[in-house]
Amino acid sequence: MAETKRIVFSDIDGTIMHEPKEIDRDAAVLLTPPSASGRQGVISAETLHLVAQLRARGALFVVISGARLSTLLMRLPYLPAADAYVCENGGRILYPGSDLPTACPVTEDKEWRASHDHAAGSIEQDATPPQERKGSLWDLYRQLHAEGWSLDANGYTTSFRVHANRNGKTLEQLQAVVAAAPASLASSFNLGAADFYPDTSGKVMAARHLMTHFGAAAADCSFLCDDDNDLQLAAEVGKAFLPSITSDSVRVAAEARPEHFVVAKTAGQGVVATEEMLRAVMQHYKLH
Repeated sequence: MAETKRIVFSDIDGTIMHEPKEIDRDAAVLLTPPSASGRQGVISAETLHLVAQLRARGALFVVISGARLSTLLMRLPYLPAADAYVCENGGRILYPGSDLPTACPVTEDKEWRASHDHAAGSIEQDATPPQERKGSLWDLYRQLHAEGWSLDANGYTTSFRVHANRNGKTLEQLQAVVAAAPASLASSFNLGAADFYPDTSGKVMAARHLMTHFGAAAADCSFLCDDDNDLQLAAEVGKAFLPSITSDSVRVAAEARPEHFVVAKTAGQGVVATEEMLRAVMQHYKLH
């Protein structure tokens, strides 16, 4: 009988990595360099060891984040060793290992990246300034730039972020932009901003692709998460584990389905809550 494949998906910020806090001083932690947005993160040594235990006992571990490609690549030396790394809300998927002896060996899923070409353009234009890229994603970028929106495409290749409550733009206006976006694009909200990306992308689409790739059923998978743009994938898998809750919508979802969402007793306490939830995942899968 074939062994059941289980994938533990995990967001990064607010989930396995946290903002530096006083309470982390007594823990053995790694401090990352600042990201493109200026944020630093801490991840505990115990978190790295617990993920390694999960994988050694048969589970697969996948990092899945809205972080830009440049931030993911910068953080690779600090992240847990994983079976796949997903960034830009699903736009890029990297697997560990390479045919070449590089410092951080990874190989991109090129077929997955090519599936976004209809909206984001080809990988060849990664080095092209966003306002000069081809594709409906960048057409929208140019339109919103002309309309005076606060945009962030720095280090992004298959996605960009639009901020509300800046440059005189309201959240209601941003919601109208989302509603009027071309059918070739999808979007998600997070902390008062909207991320736009190809309709073939998104955390759920990337997770489904990886479930097929690894041969895992959604009901046998789980997700460590914390914010708005995680809710759809959290509902897709068998169980969701929350080291922290960063929005009211996540709180409401967790309260509505307590049997599906496991909230850390130490929620919001940084690396301690992450470690609690990783142990809860092991208990859920009986991987002690």
